[in-house]
Amino acid sequence: MRAASARKSGASVDPVAPTASSESSRSFEDLVDAHLHFIWRVLRRLGLSAADADDATQQVFIVAAEKGGAVSREAERAFLYAIAVRIGANARRLRSRRREVSAELVEAEPVSREDPERQLELSRATHLLDELLSRLPPEQARALVLAEIEQMTVPAIAELEAIPTGTAASRLRLARQAFRASLESAVHKNPFSEDLP
Repeated sequence: MRAASARKSGASVDPVAPTASSESSRSFEDLVDAHLHFIWRVLRRLGLSAADADDATQQVFIVAAEKGGAVSREAERAFLYAIAVRIGANARRLRSRRREVSAELVEAEPVSREDPERQLELSRATHLLDELLSRLPPEQARALVLAEIEQMTVPAIAELEAIPTGTAASRLRLARQAFRASLESAVHKNPFSEDLP
């Protein structure tokens, strides 16, 4: 991931590290270490290509650094997540405005020499997942990604999304229903359909 390598090399991810003003906050480098992969995965599953997710992840941490000041450890994830959702939405809007036909739908995944057929199946399944998530309303897609991929509880999703727990539960229920229906209609595209119960 470019974001990780940029951070380690001291490139644009770490322009000005905010100084910690309390024991409950951490250094900017620790903030990046703690949340980099989570932010990248969320951006990736919310419709950005791997390269765009790299760029957006860097932007998230640049914005966090520019905002300055210390954020408590309890608030870090929600703070970064809110920035990521906004940056991800802007990136998707810009991409659709340019009306690019995405070559990312056949984006090259690293092929294992040990089992290239399995790698191809995983690549197809990943592209199908992205396609099905893109059919959901953004708030439902985020709830589903946080619950099923990030393995977060409904109260944790509600906290990140800054919504009532009941609303988070409702979004997740609707997202699961819609995703299941879409998956059933796209069964011919699913390389693992024979493994389903």
